[in-house]
Amino acid sequence: MSDAENDLAALVRAEVERQANPFQIMIVDSTREDGNVNLRWGETIINDVAANQAYNPRAEGDVVLVLNHAAGWRVMDKIGGPVEVEIPDPVDLTFGTPAPAGYTQAAAVWVKDGALYVQTGEGPAPGPGEPPKASKPKPVTLDTSSQAGYRSGKKDGSRVAQGAWPSYPKPYTSVWTFGSRIEAACAGKTVDRMQIRVARTSKYHGVSGRVRPRLGLHDETSPPSKTPKLTNRWDGPALGMGDSKWVTIPSSQAARLASGASRGVGIGAGSGKSNYLIATAGCGQIKISFKN
Repeated sequence: MSDAENDLAALVRAEVERQANPFQIMIVDSTREDGNVNLRWGETIINDVAANQAYNPRAEGDVVLVLNHAAGWRVMDKIGGPVEVEIPDPVDLTFGTPAPAGYTQAAAVWVKDGALYVQTGEGPAPGPGEPPKASKPKPVTLDTSSQAGYRSGKKDGSRVAQGAWPSYPKPYTSVWTFGSRIEAACAGKTVDRMQIRVARTSKYHGVSGRVRPRLGLHDETSPPSKTPKLTNRWDGPALGMGDSKWVTIPSSQAARLASGASRGVGIGAGSGKSNYLIATAGCGQIKISFKN
């Protein structure tokens, strides 16, 4: 039986079971940028399923109750214990005359997720013979300067993809380029963590289930005319349709990018259903955080 016949048979079985019982228990195979989820029902993947607002947060591997209604499937809620919401401790506020005894005047007040941070000064001065204390560099996020895909040894447009499919039998290799901005952003700093955002398009392609991006480094500051070589390879986390993740770049690869030994990141894989992936046009950003 062909792959197409297997897929059709799976859809028919799913439809029969769906009509026989409007409620089903399924597993979240992957989450999506648009807020919907992709579900696994046995060996079948059901993509782009809406969910009730009560089902939040949403995560891969959740066991959920799903309802079939006139508009299709809908996730009702997660099956399991209630979600524990952390509520910050209340803050005591006192109003009165200036300069109360025993208090330190705040230089600045910062707010994050309901918590308050009060800055009272610049910190202790360095001791005798100690160098001045440097502040921690702020994280940076770099957009791509360009992107390109390659097949049959030459450039094949700006679509970022990896692997091959019957409609595209020659495997894709693709790159995101940044000029020399990664090296410039890291100059004089120590990288703590470097990540790249990879997002899989929600338009149907390849297999319905999750696919791992096969990443690597390249030496190009802009897309060349011929297929660039990817080195220092590693696998990212598997992505479902419409899914996106910030992929941590291994420390040795991050060090090469920070020093300018490599210039950017790409994806590429051989043929086969399990490797074919098309990325969205808006991904590929690099996020860098630094140590003190």
